[in-house]
Amino acid sequence: MTSYLIIVVIVVLLSLREKEIRPSRLWITPLLFIYLAFSSMKQMDLSVGSLLLYLICLAVGLGVGAWRGKLEKVRLNSATGKVTSQGSVAGVVLFLAVMLLRLLVGNWGAHHALVFLSTALLFIPLGSVISRRYIIYLKYKQLVEGRAVK
Repeated sequence: MTSYLIIVVIVVLLSLREKEIRPSRLWITPLLFIYLAFSSMKQMDLSVGSLLLYLICLAVGLGVGAWRGKLEKVRLNSATGKVTSQGSVAGVVLFLAVMLLRLLVGNWGAHHALVFLSTALLFIPLGSVISRRYIIYLKYKQLVEGRAVK
């Protein structure tokens, strides 16, 4: 539990600081989440119900990520010419709520045979990361193309 809390604190601090956007690196975190989600799926039998639950959680995650991406501040630094992004407090609170939900269901599910739900909740952050990164990329592209036109 302590390591989980430390990781969440680090993620929150990193989310709130302004950082340069490097489009070539935007795909790394989604790939890590995809690996995490699918490696936990390998350990259990897939049924139509569990697959449907995974798809529902992925759709919820995509929506949450789109919302977080819209809250993200993306701007062009006129002095350096670099495009930077900074997470919003609302986006961080939303992220923490999703992670807390997953942690609670994971702990409760270990005692109540809700392993499928715990695994399905991995698809919410997966969808969130994918759509958030995609929206950041679109904002980046708009700023870079707008700068090239001027």
